[in-house]
Amino acid sequence: MQTPPPGRADGLDRRRFLGLAGAMAASALYGCGGGGDAAPAPTPNPTPVPTPQPGLDWSGLSRRLSGRLILPADADYGLAAPVVNMRFDAVRPQAIARCASAADVAEVLAFVRANGLAVTPRCGGHGFGGYSTGTGVVIDVGPMNAIRVDAGTATIGAGAKLADVYDQLIGQGVAIPSGTCPSVGIAGITLGGGIGLVDRAYGLTCDNLLAAQVVTADGRLLDCDATREPELFWALRGGGGGNFGVVTAFTFKTHPTRDLTQFEATFRFDDAARVLAAWQAWPDGLPDAIWSYLIFSFFNPASAPVLQLSGVCIGTPDELAPHWARLLATIGAAPLGSNVVQRSYRDTMLAMCGGRTVSQCHMPGQTPDGQLQRYPFASSSDFFDRPLPAAGIEALLQAIRSAQAGGIGGQILLDAMGGALGRVAPDATAFPHRAALFSAEYYMNAALAGPAPTWSNGMRATMRPWSSGGAYVNYIDPLIADWPAAYYGANYARLVQVKAQYDPSEVFRGPQHIPRAEIALQGRCPVM
Repeated sequence: MQTPPPGRADGLDRRRFLGLAGAMAASALYGCGGGGDAAPAPTPNPTPVPTPQPGLDWSGLSRRLSGRLILPADADYGLAAPVVNMRFDAVRPQAIARCASAADVAEVLAFVRANGLAVTPRCGGHGFGGYSTGTGVVIDVGPMNAIRVDAGTATIGAGAKLADVYDQLIGQGVAIPSGTCPSVGIAGITLGGGIGLVDRAYGLTCDNLLAAQVVTADGRLLDCDATREPELFWALRGGGGGNFGVVTAFTFKTHPTRDLTQFEATFRFDDAARVLAAWQAWPDGLPDAIWSYLIFSFFNPASAPVLQLSGVCIGTPDELAPHWARLLATIGAAPLGSNVVQRSYRDTMLAMCGGRTVSQCHMPGQTPDGQLQRYPFASSSDFFDRPLPAAGIEALLQAIRSAQAGGIGGQILLDAMGGALGRVAPDATAFPHRAALFSAEYYMNAALAGPAPTWSNGMRATMRPWSSGGAYVNYIDPLIADWPAAYYGANYARLVQVKAQYDPSEVFRGPQHIPRAEIALQGRCPVM
């Protein structure tokens, strides 16, 4: 029998738990999991501690860094090495370089180039496929987390986590569009696109990027924007992390904040077909200020799947009311419960912190008192450019029934898209999925000692007759065979050229990393 993810009540979401005040006991919106107060996630079997490659001047590298080089023998290696997804605890780096400056990054890159070592950039460690860890050297940019707010812009160190970003920006009356999982790093979410709950109004996180500082594979520090290194700047907006260099700082356009109205309704699973049909048609005529999603949760095989329809409106309950009423009337089925409540922007975006201080609202090792838990999971994704017909809706619902009957515990999460993010041309940034009506994430709770977590990827085949074939690189899935087309579409060829220009020796390489042009032209992609 599958159990819910650690820290979640039965049926609640591992990455979108916010909690609406009022009649509903809890709500799911856009966040992440592992942050609750229940029993901790299972502890993996002990993994042999790696030995740094002998004959290398590790102590010399350590002396040259203003940050810290953490080796397997160090007491805090056990906190520094793991990533969020516990499925990858067996991957143990030879060293973690906690870089405090761009000069530190350049030093580490020179060291790995000279010694032929693999290198992996890391910010928050949330990479779904385990690609924010490796058996070589991890460049952890976490110490570079300074945040400065100016008139209309914010400059954010690449190591900042979203809890820090929201805390400091909202305190000055501004914000950037992004997710609400507090321990996610600003670097990873920006470089892959940045889907969030105000993106219909303000665009993706990467759409609000104005400039970036990048240390390239050969150690140069480049300032990138629309006029300086424009091809690299284009690639950084949706081309995925760890492909072209190590970003050390971002400058974003900011938006004034105001209170948000959250709304939610739960429905019987028997009404799911009519709820999904009405929801996917709702964006016609819907203001950009309203964002919503559907979540199907099926963790408990002894009860029916839970169906929740939730979202936010950048405005008051009165501004939401006619649109919400129209949707409920179109559904034509009475919800089991519903609620509408106005909350501050800060309370909404930091709801996953659950009453913790901002410092506590991090993963252990990110701050001295970080309390958010890690958890094992597998995930894959789809984009849908058109509404699902009746056959597509039934295929989705039948997949949920079959998964639950087979003992698989998980969720299917559908995010509304369009609005401002859909008015950007597919080739204006590296993120190509601009025509999507909604995205889907197929999430499963993966036991560390369980079978290979293939159900999530299998959902792509189930829904292929109706999907665009695209996938979200920030929900990276090692089992996607044609990943260049899925993540990047027609933009892939241009990304390959950028790779050839800025990392011709493929210092940044690995599974599902963009290769240089010569390899791509020979039809060979990185080993998966």
